[in-house]
Amino acid sequence: MNATRKFLVLGGCGAIGRVVVRDLFDSHRQNQITVADFRPVELIRSPRVRTVFADARNFDPSGHAVLINCTQHNFNLHVMRAALRAGVHYVDLGGLFSWTRRQLKLHRQFQRAGLTAILGMGCAPGITNVMAAALLPKHSVKIRVGTKDFNPAPGFPYSAQTIREELTLTAWIVSAGKFKEVKPRTGWERVKFPPPVGWQWLVRTRHSEVATMPVTFKLRQCDFKVGFDRQFVRDVIAGKIPNQPVSRGKPDDYEIARVVVDGKILDCHAHSRGHMSAGDIDTGCPPSIVAQMIATGQISQRGVLPPEVAVPVEPFFRELRKRGMVIK
Repeated sequence: MNATRKFLVLGGCGAIGRVVVRDLFDSHRQNQITVADFRPVELIRSPRVRTVFADARNFDPSGHAVLINCTQHNFNLHVMRAALRAGVHYVDLGGLFSWTRRQLKLHRQFQRAGLTAILGMGCAPGITNVMAAALLPKHSVKIRVGTKDFNPAPGFPYSAQTIREELTLTAWIVSAGKFKEVKPRTGWERVKFPPPVGWQWLVRTRHSEVATMPVTFKLRQCDFKVGFDRQFVRDVIAGKIPNQPVSRGKPDDYEIARVVVDGKILDCHAHSRGHMSAGDIDTGCPPSIVAQMIATGQISQRGVLPPEVAVPVEPFFRELRKRGMVIK
């Protein structure tokens, strides 16, 4: 077994972790995956996959090429430091702005260790950052995400805690070149996406893209908005949604992640497939793609880096297309 293709997925039994594990398994026959979770369950019966118990606050990822962190963002610093001590590269799904800024302070330590850590490598943040880099921003980046769910009883694939924090913590924007905090759940905007998503009401939430892209590109303007049903927002605030992701039948949805860069638009289209929702696919496949790029040397830059700095645009887009996601 090639040592560069040993991956550890922490939180690998969770909603998104399962997608990461499946993508790693399907991507290359030499990929060897350790699924580590506080509540471990066997996901794939194969000699290439082993499942172990792990506590994100105290574990050792030694012996792996890349650690993919799919835990709650408040564990990110614990997990990053474990990767640093073990000499293992690192990828995560985002730090909800505040944690991302703290994680970036470990840049020199990772650089001195000859390690790469890429922060926020899902859909948004993640795909959106790389799309923005493709358009070479000079002044402004706006991120807009819209979803159409055709399931009569839709669920949600993400952590309820994360959604609750996105909607209740103050949001960050960049205006006139300065970071500013704004009230949560403000800035409602009606946006037209291509079919089948169509018109969507979007609201401003706290997100990690705004922590990195304004610094990377020296932007004057940057913000993030996502489509949430207004009743769903009210239920989140009232604590009426469960703490675990909810699945109600076979997924049937379509998601478009958009970046508007100095007036130019790029959209990433994703649609449900099998038992995976559009959100599963566009969030769970990118960290697998990028972890494999790190392991095989396609990404060689060292330090703690956002996706727009480290991820090669065209090779990344090619990998998205292999998984049914299209950039338009």
